[in-house]
Amino acid sequence: MNAKVVSLPEEAWLPSRFMETILRYPDAFFEELAEGKMVGALIGRLFGFSMLLLAFYGLLMGLFGGWVQSLASLIKMPLLFLATLGICLPSLYIFNLVLGSKLQLGQMTALLLYAICVTAAIATSLAPVAFFFMICGSDYHFMVLLHVAILAVSGLIGLGKMVRGLNFLCDLVGSRGTEGIFRIWMLLYGIVGAQMGWLMRPFLGSPNLPFQIFRPVEGNFFVAVLKAIAELLK
Repeated sequence: MNAKVVSLPEEAWLPSRFMETILRYPDAFFEELAEGKMVGALIGRLFGFSMLLLAFYGLLMGLFGGWVQSLASLIKMPLLFLATLGICLPSLYIFNLVLGSKLQLGQMTALLLYAICVTAAIATSLAPVAFFFMICGSDYHFMVLLHVAILAVSGLIGLGKMVRGLNFLCDLVGSRGTEGIFRIWMLLYGIVGAQMGWLMRPFLGSPNLPFQIFRPVEGNFFVAVLKAIAELLK
């Protein structure tokens, strides 16, 4: 892969145009990240926009269980991604060091936040679809699987963009090493994120149960998805 330098005017990085810039011109974002001059500012903006988008998605998602659940999910959805980031970032950074890559912790953090931001943008764009099915009277198990599908697809696209960014950065800084292990790390990230979502449930709110901030820790995400599919097919 040959990294291509993309030059954009300074106003492209203003908060009002930031999301459009990183989605339309990802290579320009990766170039700024490689130079290391704006890493702190980029991390701050990625964090702010991703948390805002995830909060909005959580708000719409929780409406299925009523306004109280909606407000709880508004808070829990950003926390879900932050917790997953906090658990998985150290392992990625250590792999980065051991394999000889020259990427810094700030650059790795920005790359992960970029993946989360892309994930949040795609999920939020699909939130009206989920809202439509909700007001059409879709049942609980269908809505659970719909949101799992939305977040899974969005997450895969976000991580795919991160792989591109990792390759781009490695080309620019003249080092490689983390690309192969990163594909294994992606699986770890997905498993941790899915199970973290299970531990922080409910996000939708079951119509047959009273409101709870958290439910007892039992079972796991993957068994719950299989049970939801079985219930939907009855």
